[in-house]
Amino acid sequence: MIPVNVDYVVGTGGIGSGILFKLSDEHTMGRNETRLAELTDCKDYCKLHIILNYIAAFTNGSIPVYAIGGVGDDATGRELLGLMRRRGIDTSYIDVDAHSRTMYAVCFQYPNGEGGNITAQNSASERVSQKHVKRFFDEVKPSKHGIVLSAPEVPVEARLYLLRKGRELGCYNVASLLSSEVEQFACHRAFSIIDLLAVNQDEAQAIATLTPKAGGESDADSCYRYLRLYNPAICVVVTCGSVGAYTYYGGQKWFCPAIENTVLNTAGAGDCFLGTIISALTKRVPLTQYTQDSDVSSAIQLAALSSAMKVACNDTIDFSIDTQSLFAFAKCKGVTFSDDVLQRFFKL
Repeated sequence: MIPVNVDYVVGTGGIGSGILFKLSDEHTMGRNETRLAELTDCKDYCKLHIILNYIAAFTNGSIPVYAIGGVGDDATGRELLGLMRRRGIDTSYIDVDAHSRTMYAVCFQYPNGEGGNITAQNSASERVSQKHVKRFFDEVKPSKHGIVLSAPEVPVEARLYLLRKGRELGCYNVASLLSSEVEQFACHRAFSIIDLLAVNQDEAQAIATLTPKAGGESDADSCYRYLRLYNPAICVVVTCGSVGAYTYYGGQKWFCPAIENTVLNTAGAGDCFLGTIISALTKRVPLTQYTQDSDVSSAIQLAALSSAMKVACNDTIDFSIDTQSLFAFAKCKGVTFSDDVLQRFFKL
């Protein structure tokens, strides 16, 4: 059930940094291929940091935002902790590991803006376990009015434990996952305890392979049909890059087109999308409500707007994005808002 009141957000997932290579050719990297590429000065960050950054930016201290994770006892880890604290993220439950390095990633981007990354598995994030999650719940003793976020780049076991604790309390459980983790989530019946699942096209396709496709169905349609078998109340958001996003909830399907903007780096746009959705839900903005006019009136539409702004930034986090800059960006794009969104999200 979509929350009415939210007292806090807590999430676990990867915390780290990396570098970005820009490829000069569109053809997909081959298994045995060596290719020259431009090493950029773009800054890369990992999933939990990206998502929580936007939640903290948009909520602006109105509710606590907690991170559960791990960094190494190194310069990179200290820098990331500083960035998170300055944004307003509570880092009390991020473990500083003296025996492992902070997570590191090598990202690559094709000329059309698409791309991927290779992320170090042997990092402090990989050592995050149930005990880190348990310490948060034991010490904070949070209420049931929370949003629990399970993001990739820490072990699945820790993320599932967080979701189970969230379900025990009666929190709103949000999750994302990697394509390679789909079968593991299915085996643990994790989809039954997720209220909102955010995936991209590749991840939706991986879920869709778990069920025979019906005639005329897209991968996103098949993905939702499969998930509803185990969780009829689940909401699924499928981001489709420059096309837009599909939202499935209560047996219905909505399409939200992408907003055009200059594309410098699409990496992190999906995490920005999810962070904005969560932020909007904390402010009681409807998830999928659409008016008959062109006004932005839902969390999904706000997410489309912020992710469009993000892709014009070279880094995977656009630290300039907050309610004020997003409102200014919308004005430049000729985007208008419903009175409800103006009051609840922008406080105008």
